[in-house]
Amino acid sequence: MYWTKKHVLVCTSNHCNQKGAMDVIGRLRLDIVRKKLDAEILVNNCGTIDLCDIGPNLVIYPDNIIYRGVTVKDLPEIVEHLKGGPVVERLVVSATAPEEQVRRGFYERLIAIDGGLEPGPTDELAVESGLDDAFVAEQLRRGFMARKPDADGVERCTATKKALDRYRLR
Repeated sequence: MYWTKKHVLVCTSNHCNQKGAMDVIGRLRLDIVRKKLDAEILVNNCGTIDLCDIGPNLVIYPDNIIYRGVTVKDLPEIVEHLKGGPVVERLVVSATAPEEQVRRGFYERLIAIDGGLEPGPTDELAVESGLDDAFVAEQLRRGFMARKPDADGVERCTATKKALDRYRLR
């Protein structure tokens, strides 16, 4: 690694990639070079940071900031931040962000149900929690939930260790 002042990691894992991460990283790299900041700011792609449901995501070190849902239109503000300007608060991911609290609330409700829920009611719980209908499928795919048969062979959705750790639900 270069001895730069900042290091930006852009998630280009499958789901973030489907949401435009390659456009974001390509344009960000170009903007950094055009503004002659490439000796101070290193931009790399990375695998998942387990936030792809709210991606594309950028992690900025040493600032310890994660931006979520980044589009090419957001890059001028992000570049200003990288140059020493203000943090782009509307894009910051934090445990207290409203959308993270919604997801945490969903998992709190799910783990309160001993043994989990069948798939249909799990989808209903997600919608009742204010999440879109694709949320459960994405969480299953990303490993935040698992579908397993219970003792009677009925398939149930449960939260995994990954979800419990992310939302600090232990």
